[in-house]
Formats: sequence, structure tokens, C-alpha cells
Amino acid sequence: MKKQLSLLTFILMYTTSFAQVGINTSNPHTSSALDVQSDTKGLIVPRLTSTAVTSLSSSASEGLIVFDKDQKKFLGWDGTKWQNLGFEGGGSGSSLLTGTIFTQSFETGDSVNYTTAGFAPSSFNFTSGSTVTGDAPSSSSLFSDGTRGFGYSNNNSSGTNSYIEFNTVDASTYTNNITFSFDIAAFSIGSTSNGVENNDVVTIEVSTDGGANYNTKLTLTGGNSSTATNTRWAFSGSGIGTNSYSSSGITVASSSTATGSAITLTGTQAITKLSVTGIPNSSQLKVRIGTRNNAATELWVVDNVKLQAL
Repeated sequence: MKKQLSLLTFILMYTTSFAQVGINTSNPHTSSALDVQSDTKGLIVPRLTSTAVTSLSSSASEGLIVFDKDQKKFLGWDGTKWQNLGFEGGGSGSSLLTGTIFTQSFETGDSVNYTTAGFAPSSFNFTSGSTVTGDAPSSSSLFSDGTRGFGYSNNNSSGTNSYIEFNTVDASTYTNNITFSFDIAAFSIGSTSNGVENNDVVTIEVSTDGGANYNTKLTLTGGNSSTATNTRWAFSGSGIGTNSYSSSGITVASSSTATGSAITLTGTQAITKLSVTGIPNSSQLKVRIGTRNNAATELWVVDNVKLQAL
């Protein structure tokens, strides 16, 4: 035992004295703490998702290096933010990143990066499968990606939104052309005569101070005017509603000129993609989706949420 302890003490003293480690070499370079030598193999650093990199920001130590496997980039923590060590994709002389900051498809295996809040958080529920006879539109998927969406249905005449609030992210290392987008559809459930109208809305709201203050940049309403009510549409539509963060908030609605009630929108008349572009690369970026409807048979469904630097 004494011999073993003596040997261990000697090894520790030797390692401490030289404070160097060599792999595949017995003579590490004097300028290095670690010298790895090979003519046929490389060094693999930890490979993290973009979400995991963002989560690491609060505890990262200056000089930490990781590989972002979503961005396909080596990143280094400079003490306050992540730097792109490859300097690609951000413009001349820039180290700002492009790519996916986070996604949410509401699948069973997705990391939960959101909470629900506002008027009736319990009215949010996962949706799967398809609508049936007696719904409108019938035989339509209740998701746009994977196998699940996130639906909201509530009899709310107060004019107050409920929210899907996504976690605050540090987007300071990304370009200023940050875009938040998602897919949206509207259904009448258990009735073929209901749907959404002008006072039923979905909003995109952006905060650059961690949620202390929000700016509503885009509002989608059901119907197309006060003369069109109880509209509904599936994810198979191709209409788009978008706005720039630098612009004032706008309201979008279907381009359909139909009037009356119980109208099923299709093609470009069915707005199924909402987005806000040019969001600032704030270190305290927070986005949320607001929803409101005034009948329990009305159902908004959100899916395929993305925050990207393009």
C-alpha cells in the first residue's frame, strides 16, 4: 500500500510540475498544455444543438469552444457572447451567424421551450389526426408537420388573448434578419356552420427585453371583412401573411371576396403561413403567439414554429 501511495504521489507531482499533456507524443510542445499529434485523425469537440448552445450561454467560461451541429459552425465564448470561429455567412468581416435559433413542432420528442399564459392557458391542447364528418373542413389534418399541432379553442368574448410564450433566447450573435414564422389553420369542430371571423385573431408579438414589453407586429383575423363570417381553412392552403419588424404592426385577412357565413377558404385565400422578418438580434429576445376565438367550436391550430436568422 505504501509503495502504491508513493507511486501515485510521484505521478501527481510529476504531472503538476510539468502541467502538460501529450497524446501520441512523449514531448508535448512547451507552449501547450495539451499537445495532440496525429497524421491520420482529428480532434472532436463537443457537438451541441443550437438550443443547447443558447442554454449554455449563462454558464459558459471565456474561451469555451463547441461545435453547433444545427449551424454547422465552430463557436467560441468570448466572455459575453458566442463568436463564429469560422467567420462564414455573416458578411465581410462579420462573425454574426445565420441558421435556426429554435424550432417547435409540438411533437412528443420535442424539447418544451414555451409556456402558455393569458386569458385561458388551459384551452391550449395538442391536436392530431384529422377532422371528421361534421367538422369543417372535414378530412383535414390537424397538424402541418410531423403528427401533432397545438390548438386553441375557447368561448372568449372578453377580447383578451391567450398566449404561447417562447423562452427568452440570446440572439446577439445572429444576423439582424431574424425571422419568426409558423403555420396556422382554422377549423369548425362539431359543427359545419361555425368558423373564425374578424374578432377571432392570431398575433405575432416580439419583445427585445425578455418579455417586459411586447410589440404586436402581425395580426391575422378570420373572415375577409365584416360581411364574411365563420371562415375556416386547412393547412393545405397557400396564403401568406408577413410583416417587417421595422414597420408598424399590421392586420392581414383572406383575400377572398366571398360574403356570408360558413365559408371554407382554399388556395391562396387560405392564409396558412405567418411571419415577421428583420427582428433585432437582441440578447433578450422573446416572441409569443396570441390567440382568441369566441366560440367553443372554433379551433385555431399552430404548428411548425421557427425562429431563424436568414
